Amino acid sequence: MPQADDRQRLLFGVMLAVAVWGAMLALGAFLFGLDQTTGQVAFAPNIIRGGIVLAFVGFFVGGWAILLRGRRGRRD
Repeated sequence: MPQADDRQRLLFGVMLAVAVWGAMLALGAFLFGLDQTTGQVAFAPNIIRGGIVLAFVGFFVGGWAILLRGRRGRRD
């Protein structure tokens, strides 16, 4: 059944792309923030900002993977 393998590979690629996008977004949130004095974006590393973004992306992709695994288990 090559069609199922292609769909599974495509879905894995999409999930990987979302995870990479989220990691890059978390890196940007970690490295840059709003400067209160000027109102401009400035280099201001903050692990909490980056951690929050990374945690939400991880929760989303992880939940998605768990739901897909459950769906695959029911189908077999």
